Amino acid sequence: MIPPGLVERVLLKLGFHSRPDADLSGLNKIYAAYSHRVPNDNVQKRLWLVGEKSKQVTGGDPIEFFENWLKHGTGGTCFPSNGALCELLNSLGFNARRILGAVLMEGIEHDGNHGTVLVRIGDTDYLADAQLASFSVLPLVAGQPASTGDGIHDLRAVPFERGFEVQWYPGSNRQTPMVTRLDLQRGAVDHGTFLAQYALSALRDRKRSPFNEALFVGRHFPDRILNIGRNTLTIISRDNEVAKREITAAERAQILIEECGLSPEIVGAIPPDEEPGV
Repeated sequence: MIPPGLVERVLLKLGFHSRPDADLSGLNKIYAAYSHRVPNDNVQKRLWLVGEKSKQVTGGDPIEFFENWLKHGTGGTCFPSNGALCELLNSLGFNARRILGAVLMEGIEHDGNHGTVLVRIGDTDYLADAQLASFSVLPLVAGQPASTGDGIHDLRAVPFERGFEVQWYPGSNRQTPMVTRLDLQRGAVDHGTFLAQYALSALRDRKRSPFNEALFVGRHFPDRILNIGRNTLTIISRDNEVAKREITAAERAQILIEECGLSPEIVGAIPPDEEPGV
């Protein structure tokens, strides 16, 4: 569990001056704040990959994750970010659990390549996925399709014979949804499983993860989505219009600090991108 003092510091940075109720309204408030204020990025992972690697890959532990976020503004990829969200929710009295899934991306190993969070309220499970950052949790009722809405952060749950496939739109692709298949039959997994999957994703093998060779940072705002990858800035507007342009190293640093909330110290430490396949 996250120490109470750390929980209070996290809540304050998320914009809360008191603990939200452990009900659906409170869950949506926490999840919306987390979606907005905690970036999706591989900054800590990139730093670990070019370092000595004598310890476990940085950020997998929820306490370490939140200390990094409080100090430097960094978030993480799915396993550390969702693992931290799960522990925060449990510390606030919610019934949250870790679940594995598979992002059905071509060229990437599918089995357990994604970690996410389910929260039980009453008789219903709700998907609260930090990386997908939909601002509203997604209800999962057996056999019933569901959606978080019609905006740029929308998620859709499509039932199939073994549970649900979640449809979402990555980056500048706003026409063809990506699919994450939830492994509901396996059920809840523990913190150690998330750590193990995160460690596997840090291997120098692109089949394990596409987030090892170059910086990626994504920020979800209520009215837009901002992504930076390989010195390209992509902004998706409220109207789902995509604007994409190349940026200089100086522009990238400025955007990372002023728009993404990263500390100047951590931005200055980010290693150069590698060539694909190196």
